[in-house]
Amino acid sequence: MIDLVSIKVVQSKEDITIQKTILNSHPAYNQVVMAKEFLTEEDIIKDNEENLKLGAEYYYITKDNEPVGLIHYLLNHKSDHLPWIGLLIVHKQHGRGGVASKALHLLEKKLIDQNKQKVRLCVQDGNEIGAVFWRQEGFVIINSATDGHNNRVDIYEKKLYPDRYQCS
Repeated sequence: MIDLVSIKVVQSKEDITIQKTILNSHPAYNQVVMAKEFLTEEDIIKDNEENLKLGAEYYYITKDNEPVGLIHYLLNHKSDHLPWIGLLIVHKQHGRGGVASKALHLLEKKLIDQNKQKVRLCVQDGNEIGAVFWRQEGFVIINSATDGHNNRVDIYEKKLYPDRYQCS
């Protein structure tokens, strides 16, 4: 079973180790975003500090109660007051099994429950795997910009529909 579990102490030694394992299972992604294949604990702590200052909420994506991925998002981005997904990543060992899609749907339901009607995110130029995933999930490009790491990014948006997530 896939679930989202809130990370209470994002910067604990144990949580940084888990995040490092998940993030470093994707060296090509790290290279695109951070200009290095493998992140150090210090890299992760610094990035987390920046996101937490903005109000990011962190969740593990768990599969059978084991953390296999990571999501963080802002519920209200300061520029447009919309939710923005900062990261959705699944450990490479658990990729291709629908884990990311299921986790995204759980996050979308959480946002709908908070009366959000759309969600945005950025995809770095060169992250073709990410771009394909987000398009398959119904996100569309609405603009281009430069991110905090000075990378060119496409800004994606998806409208959220409450009826999609109602259970019978």
